[in-house]
Amino acid sequence: MTDRVRRIQRRLRRASKSFRAHYVTPHSTLKKVRLVYQVFFLALFFTMLGVTTQGLIGGYPVSIFLEASPLVALGTILSSRTLYMGLAWAGVIVGLTLVFGRIFCSWICPLGIMNQIAGMIFPQKKTADALMEENRPRPLYDLKYYLLAFFLVSAAFGSLQVGLMDPICLVVRSFTTSIFPAAHELSEDLYPQLNFNWGWVIGGLFLAILVANRFITRFWCRALCPLGALLGVLSRFSVFRIHRDLDACTNCNKCAEVCDGAAEPQATTKQSECLMCMNCIAECPHDALSYAFMPPKEGSEDMVELGRREMVGSILAGAAFLPLNRASHLNTREESLPKAYDSQLIRPPASLPESQFLAACIKCDECIKVCPTNVLQPAGFEAGLEGLWTPIAEYRLGNCLQRCNLCAEVCPTGAIQKFDIRDRLGDAETGEKPIRMGTAFYDKGRCLPWSMDTHCVKCEEFCPTSPKAIWSIELTKVTRAGESITLQQPRVDIDLCIGCGSCEWACPVSEPAVYVTNAHESRAENKRLKLVG
Repeated sequence: MTDRVRRIQRRLRRASKSFRAHYVTPHSTLKKVRLVYQVFFLALFFTMLGVTTQGLIGGYPVSIFLEASPLVALGTILSSRTLYMGLAWAGVIVGLTLVFGRIFCSWICPLGIMNQIAGMIFPQKKTADALMEENRPRPLYDLKYYLLAFFLVSAAFGSLQVGLMDPICLVVRSFTTSIFPAAHELSEDLYPQLNFNWGWVIGGLFLAILVANRFITRFWCRALCPLGALLGVLSRFSVFRIHRDLDACTNCNKCAEVCDGAAEPQATTKQSECLMCMNCIAECPHDALSYAFMPPKEGSEDMVELGRREMVGSILAGAAFLPLNRASHLNTREESLPKAYDSQLIRPPASLPESQFLAACIKCDECIKVCPTNVLQPAGFEAGLEGLWTPIAEYRLGNCLQRCNLCAEVCPTGAIQKFDIRDRLGDAETGEKPIRMGTAFYDKGRCLPWSMDTHCVKCEEFCPTSPKAIWSIELTKVTRAGESITLQQPRVDIDLCIGCGSCEWACPVSEPAVYVTNAHESRAENKRLKLVG
């Protein structure tokens, strides 16, 4: 038996012991009820994520977890000045919070549940005093409120960045671009072979969040989660709260040792920090703690005290983020557009104009997950810092199928507008143009028929439009050896090209001789080619 197998067995034994200690106790009924809800919602989340793929998506509300995030809903309203109808589900979570407190964090949130599981897998032996010290409020735990202020202010100025740290977006993005593709390396039957830009960075950050639970229980939930901070602000108005009976309490501090949120149930409970895990109630040996309807306010504190300077700094940073980012990526051809209108920045079909797209996209990468050809990739800095991990098309990895609208079906915020396949094809009778992502161009110095007198019609064969946007002129040439050959030299009909990238993807040259830019894309009037009416 290898050392690696022994280490895995030891970790499983420790996790089993931690599970029994957590859920199999004389006072564990509440914990068992919470466990049932956690298993249900985690299974539901992965079911929805699993069916977000070609052939399985039909009819399932695969984006429901993303649509139920109040942080996504509020950020989208502030940045785009609109409320996408699907995001009305966030009202359900807001309602639950106003009634029951931050119940979402411990009972529903997939990242919160995974943090709890990670804490069982990577336990660290701590004394009772160490646990109490860890569970006391710290200035570090206030960081999430400053992050929330930064994200909301930057959204109000038109830059939607909440998806970087919204827990639902983070988990979907991590599994889509990193965890699931890594499963292919374990077994080819588990997952198809897909490659994603930035996958190792995204996956590394996710694993770091889970490993952090070894050092501080639910570190992400306590210190970094902006959604938890938003729910904490809302929970100050909740009608159900943890109540401590001072007459029954013996100050044994058992509750302080097991609190997941560092809410200090043994003192004046900090309502905004309480995750409603119910650990304190289950562990209290004297039944001094209860979950009560509108208990006396004297036993709890609505909100933690935040530093005024830190909050002002967060607000100023949020206000400065958009102008500073766009000032360093100037584009004189479109007002308020970040640079990268670099010609290689190609968005999914039916995407909003770039400035509106950046104000609506939450970087969840659901569109990347459902794409059947692996053509959609998380962006690096092609769209500036504010466009980090938004979807772009990489035609060297795949092509955009002409009869596919899956990315629009799963987008939770309308950054990719819903469209019908007929919109993608256009209508010759009515003169309606198809949705265009860009236009193909040739580098004749690399094209085999143009520069090397070699037969090749790959691009024309793979062009999906009817009639074909790529066509050829037959030309007879005399080679250096004096041999007469007939070649098909390709050209692009810009009236028919939709920028799907099939030609670039199929080109046999290592550095494709045909390439697609965002010129003439449907979503931007200023990108029209002057030769086109």
